[in-house]
Amino acid sequence: MGVKAIATYLNERRMFTRDGGRWGLAQIHAILTRTTYIGEHRFNTRSHKDREKKPENEVAIMAVPPLIERETFDAVQARLKSRNPMVTPSRVSSGPTLLTGICFCAKCGGAMTLRTGRGSAGGTYRYYTCSTKARQGKTGCKGRTIPMDKLDHLVADHIGDRLLLPKRLETILASVIDRRQERTERRREHLAELQRRITETDQRLGRLFDAIEAGMVDKDDAMAKERMASLKVLRDQAADDAERTQLALDSSGNQGITPDMLKGFALKARERIRLDDGGYRRDHSRALAQRVEVADDEVRIMGSKSELLRTLVAASSVETAAFGVHSSVLKWRAAPGDDENYVYAIALL
Repeated sequence: MGVKAIATYLNERRMFTRDGGRWGLAQIHAILTRTTYIGEHRFNTRSHKDREKKPENEVAIMAVPPLIERETFDAVQARLKSRNPMVTPSRVSSGPTLLTGICFCAKCGGAMTLRTGRGSAGGTYRYYTCSTKARQGKTGCKGRTIPMDKLDHLVADHIGDRLLLPKRLETILASVIDRRQERTERRREHLAELQRRITETDQRLGRLFDAIEAGMVDKDDAMAKERMASLKVLRDQAADDAERTQLALDSSGNQGITPDMLKGFALKARERIRLDDGGYRRDHSRALAQRVEVADDEVRIMGSKSELLRTLVAASSVETAAFGVHSSVLKWRAAPGDDENYVYAIALL
């Protein structure tokens, strides 16, 4: 969902702002980009006189308890940037062309854009070509031009036949699921420790109250008051941390991937990705492949395992009749030896 869709969703369901007003685009964008939620509260960002933004080196950052993970925050920022009309034309994220916005020339890194032409028989030809080559000719880039239908079907068929197999999905997602399970286990251990801390602090407060009631400690004693205040602060901090940790556990949901989930997802996705029109085909392609590179002799399809897992879980949490995924055009950040991504190479004849 984009910023406008989120605002519409909240307003239609009468979920008002904290002052009872309706949501606007600026309010939604401010929430989605506020670093306070990842533990970095920024202040002194604007001048009091003219409200102009201050240089970054004058901005003060205070550490606060995080509410969401940086991984989630960074993914949201990447998606916001990709949808920014000042950076990406709206036709890239919402147009009917399958690979516009995620297809790039392997030689120069420039975007592969749709070009059209007319043949001698009067027919119209549609093909992807390197935007650098289109602007500057072969002196700018000697990248390949490829018919649109050929590349679209090549990518869709390869994803359907190679990636969308239950066993293959299970293998690809194994490392991501293991990492998330480890993170969930660490959170559970941390929550148990916080709960022990709360119990111990309550017991200490209880003993202090008992001593006051028994007349062993004067209730007006400065040291007793200081000790009582300190214990209450420790207990409240632990309770707040425990609440946030429990919310994080609850929001992560049950991401246990079952064979039936994999089978159902693979079957539906293979059907939808081969549709010749509509948003399902485009959305599935962009959820399963964040980048497509066209070289002289091969096409490389690249995807993110985390994005694949999010797509699978989201698709499996709704009824089959409403099955669908959100499109995503994320900036590709491949790293040597990074097992977060997967890459397929297809030979071009």
